[in-house]
Amino acid sequence: MPTHFRHTAWCVPLLALILASCAQSSVALINWNTYHLFDHEKHLSPATAWLAEQAPSIVALQEVLHCDHAKLQQLATTWGHSYSVMHKESGYPVALTSSEPIEVIERRTKGFHHGYLHARTHGFDVFVVHFWPGKVHEPEHIADLAQKLRDQGRPVLIIGDFNAPIRHDEDYLHEHGHLGKVVAGQRRFDYRITDSFLTRGFVDVTHQHAPDAHYTFGSPALIPQWRKNMDEVHTARRRIDYVFTDARTAARSQSATIITNDDTVGNWSDHYPIQVLLTKPAK
Repeated sequence: MPTHFRHTAWCVPLLALILASCAQSSVALINWNTYHLFDHEKHLSPATAWLAEQAPSIVALQEVLHCDHAKLQQLATTWGHSYSVMHKESGYPVALTSSEPIEVIERRTKGFHHGYLHARTHGFDVFVVHFWPGKVHEPEHIADLAQKLRDQGRPVLIIGDFNAPIRHDEDYLHEHGHLGKVVAGQRRFDYRITDSFLTRGFVDVTHQHAPDAHYTFGSPALIPQWRKNMDEVHTARRRIDYVFTDARTAARSQSATIITNDDTVGNWSDHYPIQVLLTKPAK
């Protein structure tokens, strides 16, 4: 065999091995408040098809209405996930699906408006949350749990609908002067929910990778029930959904973005999905 052919024969499987190794080391995460399971299942088919196209490793969902554990697993299968859990089957559930096994650590509803899910998958401790505005004890409780895990060396993700602004977006919030509250002649914003995580050293990875992405909420799906037209929709736009990670996970993260396509996802939910590409923790 000529020398260059022998080299090619070795290089092709080596390249395939390298590419496979890189694929295995990455964890693709999607977080999405589904707006009552895509407007009470009206847009369920295109939304699940879109999720399948993204080929995620982990999907965190909020407002998973009209659903029990069995139905959630059926849905998860459509985007290629064999594992799924919910924290409850009534009210406004949060859910987690994964391409790898999920270990449930805690399902909590007591003392919380919606509750939360704590589970482990792909090497991460994952908290899926849906906070109620102003109920600061909710994020403080989870931030304390997350901090203890981080201090033990565990990679941590806190994901979901926080229903709160963040200091990173203050310039944007002031530019949209209808947001916040006027106190003593000054417009102010309640950052306590997101501060619970920032002050403990957790990182808002969307801001880290996409500092000009300023809204996760306020899509055409609000029309006509909640907003009359797109002008009113624009006034609602702000960032209230987040993916927080420990600092080491954030430093090894590869990308994060908010998908604000109003021809697709913006018609299926009033929240836009967040996509994050993480590096899988070393065992």
